[in-house]
Amino acid sequence: MWSVEGQQVVHQSGLSIEVVDGTFSNPMNLSIKGDNGLSAPELALMIREGIDYAASQTSSRTSKSSSKRLPDPVNKPKRPVLKLKRS
Repeated sequence: MWSVEGQQVVHQSGLSIEVVDGTFSNPMNLSIKGDNGLSAPELALMIREGIDYAASQTSSRTSKSSSKRLPDPVNKPKRPVLKLKRS
């Protein structure tokens, strides 16, 4: 349904969303073309879907080339201090 072409994501219906400023994961300025008379809620939903798709595609491309992520350290609780009384 969606395809990513550089800084642009295109839907099969002809709607294209181009990131003019920023990235897909943090868009600052968008250029929308070919809305084909969609209502405002439908257009907003399509824009959000396209940006989410493009962000997931571009992040999966960059994560493959980046270094391996270290696992988070395990939180181990401190052992209680035991005090013994002499009787």
